[in-house]
Amino acid sequence: MRFFITYSQPSVEKKALSLSKKLNLELFDDSGIYDTDSFSSDYFLVCKSERLILKKGLRKNAKPIFCDFDDWVSNYDDSLLKKALKGLPKKFSCLDVTAGFGKDSLEISKSNNCHSISLLEKASWMHALLQDGLENVTTPEAKELTMKFTLYNIDNLTFLNSSIKKFDLIYIDPMFYGVQRSKAKKHMQALRDLLPELKQEGLLKECLNSARYRVIVKRHKHMNYLEDLVPTRSVEGKVVRYDLYNIN
Repeated sequence: MRFFITYSQPSVEKKALSLSKKLNLELFDDSGIYDTDSFSSDYFLVCKSERLILKKGLRKNAKPIFCDFDDWVSNYDDSLLKKALKGLPKKFSCLDVTAGFGKDSLEISKSNNCHSISLLEKASWMHALLQDGLENVTTPEAKELTMKFTLYNIDNLTFLNSSIKKFDLIYIDPMFYGVQRSKAKKHMQALRDLLPELKQEGLLKECLNSARYRVIVKRHKHMNYLEDLVPTRSVEGKVVRYDLYNIN
């Protein structure tokens, strides 16, 4: 599996070249490529005039992967996560230390009590997709919710160790590796393919030291507790559970 940057029109070639240097990814010219099967397992960050997308393979019918906050506002609902947010104070601040595509951060922002969310994303290409997603928000509701966002391209432990600020809520989604039988959705599969499985020892403990009220950890229901620390309580669904660590 390889990872490239490419572009859809000559007008965005300079943008693609600049991004390839910034992200340290090879710029790939896919014009004249007919043997698309040779690239079926590779990923491409595609610069288009309208937005930045991720896709797997070079086939024209490959579905684009991007941060679609406009769609997720109305077509994504995580009732389990909403239950995990109950009891937090009004105007709570949140730190998402594993931002990914920002889908869970958007869900948290839907809470009327949520005032602000800081999103940490170490992978520069994912941070670029997040930033592009925010720049392409069009609906009033999505704009209102994403106005709460502040993005950081930084390792979460580095941020936690250097920041003196405390957050009312800290959210952790370490991703699930090797536990789900069914194939993951394309967004999650891309993250698993492109991001290494990191063993971030002490992340939960650092989050507990930086949280005022609660740390929430997303886990597959069959997984052990993160860092073997027993939560205050858990909210469990058919596939995932949320472990809640309340700060006394």
